[in-house]
Amino acid sequence: MKSNCIPIILIATASTLIMASCSGDNVREPDPTTVEASSELDVEFTKAVEEYIATDWGTWDDGENLGRCLTANVNSMTVETKQAVIKYGIEEAFNELSGIHVQSLSNVWDSCQTDIPTTATSQSEPIAEVKSSPTTQLITFESNSAYENFSDDAELQFKDAIDQHFDRLTEKAGISVAVYKEGYLWRYAKGRASPTENMKIGTPTLFRSSSKTFVAAIVLQQIDAGLYSLSDTLHSILSGNDDYESFDKNVINPDVTIHHLLTMTSGIADAHDYSRKEHTDVQTNPVWTPGDTVKLATRPFVSPGVYDYSNTNTMLLGMIVEEVAQENLNAVYKSQLFDPLGLIALLLPQDNAPPNTARPYGDRTNYGGSGFGDLSEASSWVTDWYESTGRTSWAAAGIVTTPENLAKWAYELFSIHGRAISSTSHAIFLDSFTDPMIEIGGWPQQYGYHATKRSMTLSNDDITVYGHPGGGGGYTSVFYYSPEVDLSISLLANSHSNARNREESVGRLTHRTLGDIGQRLFDIYKSTR
Repeated sequence: MKSNCIPIILIATASTLIMASCSGDNVREPDPTTVEASSELDVEFTKAVEEYIATDWGTWDDGENLGRCLTANVNSMTVETKQAVIKYGIEEAFNELSGIHVQSLSNVWDSCQTDIPTTATSQSEPIAEVKSSPTTQLITFESNSAYENFSDDAELQFKDAIDQHFDRLTEKAGISVAVYKEGYLWRYAKGRASPTENMKIGTPTLFRSSSKTFVAAIVLQQIDAGLYSLSDTLHSILSGNDDYESFDKNVINPDVTIHHLLTMTSGIADAHDYSRKEHTDVQTNPVWTPGDTVKLATRPFVSPGVYDYSNTNTMLLGMIVEEVAQENLNAVYKSQLFDPLGLIALLLPQDNAPPNTARPYGDRTNYGGSGFGDLSEASSWVTDWYESTGRTSWAAAGIVTTPENLAKWAYELFSIHGRAISSTSHAIFLDSFTDPMIEIGGWPQQYGYHATKRSMTLSNDDITVYGHPGGGGGYTSVFYYSPEVDLSISLLANSHSNARNREESVGRLTHRTLGDIGQRLFDIYKSTR
């Protein structure tokens, strides 16, 4: 993929659609204060709609008005929706899209159709055909599969354990939890997802760095397919890629290997000083590429071989996946992981966050506000908070899903019965955890190929748990899989604390809070099965 430019258009926060007049002459333009200026993609979309009106809708009286309305509301559609209309045509796009993309087209279509006046006709004139959008299934993150329940005693104790830990906190928003064993599922949520909505088991949420495990799985899949190897260098794969060629090679070491990137031992620095203008520029630029985010790292690289956690490693791995697959990362995830495993998840910013995504809560001081609250409301410099944060998190921290889907993912990735990667890759994956122990997610752990491993002490014995913590920017998450009990647990809170020690963490939700809950849930399961 020699050019990875992905046009991303900021979406208006207002939900009201812009309607075309019946004459088609007075199409209201989007409010320039809430919507970015038209991009080349929007221009192409408009041309495609005009051509469709002239050809496919040439004999339909209301076709021109509907087309004008669709064009006027271009900023209410996802990038993938616009691309599908350009490539396939308006009505044909319904058959090519899915999830939030077909939903965005359907919503605009239905609203436009409702507001188009009936064309005046005489008794002798034929009445124009009234079109309606194809039947679509709105995206839902809750599973339709039938699962067995855990024992009544276990489920009651699961709930009590979460309530006891969560209710005593004084600085919190919401929490959502899933416990999964093949064939069994338990879910629970409480607290608030936003100032007006409660957290629900189906509320989609950002999981931050827990997202890293997905890119690791794809890399192992590509290696398994013989497309490259763990010892191949960054340069050997990305040479000729437009973004890669523009990197400062004093910052991005071209000789690091895939193994170095996966184990966070590349010596390539992370971005720093998030208050820099360059960081804001990347978040607010509607024409974004992953390379823009990589360039936020400016410190010279050091010799590889020593662990140093850096999101830049993951961004580069995401670029490698796209280069080799010749597809955007979100499309690779969908075709290689989400659909085959029955998972429902999205990747920012290449996918748009659903409107009911849990809001991020935390200290608003660094976001232009004060006190604990909704960070997105305090971030006045961005139009779409999720899209903007997605540009600087992407492969490293951009997955949006629910604890149910993440718990299933933990099972599919880490269990010997899982289907995410081959048995050969699975053995390589589990052998990647080596010393030394590092501090991550509030616990001493081993770090492998974009995943963690540690021992968890229960009432009567210790168990091994694999996973990856996530946190920052208003969210805290952990997920675990234990081979000893063949059980996975996922915990998510839509709040994040900057507490630096136990004293500062009193009353606040932290990784330690979620880790303690997870430990208790494993203990309950073992004692009640």
